[in-house]
Amino acid sequence: MESLGHYLLRGRIALLGVSATEVYEGQDVRTGIEVLAFRPLTEEPPRFLIPSTLSWIDREENTWIAEIPVGSVQTSWLAGRVEATRLVQWVKQLLGVLKKAQEQDIPIGYILPELIWARGSRIWLGGVGVLNPQQKWDFAGLLSTVRVLAGDSYPALAWRQALEDYASGELEYAALMAQLEAADTKDPKEDQQLNAISDTAPSLEARRARAGEKQSTNEERPEGASSSLEARRARAGEKQSTNEERSDGASPMLEATVSPESGTPPDVPTPTELSAPELTPPKPATSKSLKVQVSEPMLPPPAITPPRRIRIEDRLEPPFEVVEPPPANRRAILLWLLVVPLLLLVGGTALWLGARTRPLVETTVYPVEFRLQPPGSRASIMVLEIPEGSKMPLNTQIAEVPGRVEFDQPGIYRIRIRVQGRAPVDSLIEVPNPGGVTINLR
Repeated sequence: MESLGHYLLRGRIALLGVSATEVYEGQDVRTGIEVLAFRPLTEEPPRFLIPSTLSWIDREENTWIAEIPVGSVQTSWLAGRVEATRLVQWVKQLLGVLKKAQEQDIPIGYILPELIWARGSRIWLGGVGVLNPQQKWDFAGLLSTVRVLAGDSYPALAWRQALEDYASGELEYAALMAQLEAADTKDPKEDQQLNAISDTAPSLEARRARAGEKQSTNEERPEGASSSLEARRARAGEKQSTNEERSDGASPMLEATVSPESGTPPDVPTPTELSAPELTPPKPATSKSLKVQVSEPMLPPPAITPPRRIRIEDRLEPPFEVVEPPPANRRAILLWLLVVPLLLLVGGTALWLGARTRPLVETTVYPVEFRLQPPGSRASIMVLEIPEGSKMPLNTQIAEVPGRVEFDQPGIYRIRIRVQGRAPVDSLIEVPNPGGVTINLR
């Protein structure tokens, strides 16, 4: 990685051909936005308003910086996986960029998938304005880029020959755009949908035929059901007549056994009755459907026991003896309220009196007498260097001589003497200096 101002340059993009221009992918460390960097370019980046291009946002040293839209991806990652409709939209935008660049005389030296960024149906071409020594507008790069993005489907493109003729200069821009518009309006998915509908049509007719057969079968079934129902009813009538005949044959024999004219007791059976087969009375007709209703015994509701409650009683008084503090003495409190302000007053008075009686510390000064020879002129004194502990202002005029000049600390001072009409002179003096300083004007 390489740092360029507040841009971090990462990977280098290789350009086709022999060129001194280098292209890097980078990032703005302040905002995190992806950028493209072209260098070395000594001129200022051009200003233009061309859609589907990466705009130049900055210039660092000899590098042009272009901003990449947020959310876009490099088209080289989508090589061979672009739909035909999407590819037509991208090619139309690239052709529009080339057309407007030619009209404004702006060079486009490099067109390759690594310099094109896409987001949905929109693309952005980077490097518009960068000159290629071999060509001003890269039509061959446009053709190569479309071939890479289309992948294996490139030979089957309906507008492939028109694009190649335009790149070689044999076809006009308007004719190529007309073919691209025609390819863009026809959706390839429509043919697939029509084929799918034609494939499913026979199966739909077969389903309808089978549905008609089922309906005819259902219409025939009620006739067979009604005939079987009549047969069952006939058999039930035959059984009922047989039961009635049996009951009629058995009634005379029963009457003979109970008749009082026979002279035999009714309880003793006759030989004729013993030899006759035993007849059973007819069973009453019963329904095959039996409805059984069982009533469950009513159980008494369970007894609900209320929840148990536990009551815990806390004693208000603790189990130990409580020792209360003794009552405060009101006299002591009043005494402290009087003593504390009095002590503060006395202390403040003592400090004030001590400050007044303290002798004033006199500031010691060291005067030096300055004289001019010949007399009659005036000079100004400026201090350039002072000894340790001195607080005199530096590079500031402190006095005019001849006269007395006071210094606050003993030691060596470097002073500058200025006389009107003469060059300033720097000199070293020692303080204190009882003999004074004589300035000779030459």
